[in-house]
Amino acid sequence: MKAIIIWGPPGSGKGTQAELLARNFGFVHFDTGRFLERFYLDKKALKDPIIRKEKKLFDKGFLNTPSFVLKIVSDATKRIGKGGLGVVYSGSPRTLFEAYGDKKNKGLLETLKDLYGKENVHVIRLLVKDDVVTKRNIARKVCSLCGLPKLAHAHGDRCVFCDAPLRTRSLDDPTVMKKRLEEYKGRTFPIIEKMKKEKYHIHKINGEPMPFEVFFSVKKALKL
Repeated sequence: MKAIIIWGPPGSGKGTQAELLARNFGFVHFDTGRFLERFYLDKKALKDPIIRKEKKLFDKGFLNTPSFVLKIVSDATKRIGKGGLGVVYSGSPRTLFEAYGDKKNKGLLETLKDLYGKENVHVIRLLVKDDVVTKRNIARKVCSLCGLPKLAHAHGDRCVFCDAPLRTRSLDDPTVMKKRLEEYKGRTFPIIEKMKKEKYHIHKINGEPMPFEVFFSVKKALKL
């Protein structure tokens, strides 16, 4: 079993590659952003003042409170790992705290080492230039029901999978996009630097070709 973390700037194709791994090799895809977004659309959940506060951060492009996200992701990871399944994350962990925790909280990487072994934890780092991801996100639409994205060159205004109407995410607003890129560079990228020093498997992949071409590179790097 493997635990795979896919990192890259917003719009680099993390979710698409995670979905392809899940569909082709049976990994469980835990999409933290999609999970949180649907959580924030739950009217019952929004009665909680903590949830309302986190939603405001999310909608403005800021990362959510690390301790809040860590608990959600760690609880899901334990259920997946104890079920004997491999897991792929499209974006998590997003901060040093989420990755490494502190004296009171076990970080996600420690949980993954316990469940899968350090040798089976892999990072896929998708390399995509800022101007490319900005163009991708401004044009991006996702299915209002299943959440799958519409590729930039595809035609039509309905999902090709379930035929539900498409929508534009609040996260893909140009102003929000700028903040999301700043958050990635300032708060997520330092995790990669620390993991390099700790000798984790980190694979750099060009994320600019078509998704199926990127996937072939991902498969080769992971020896799948």
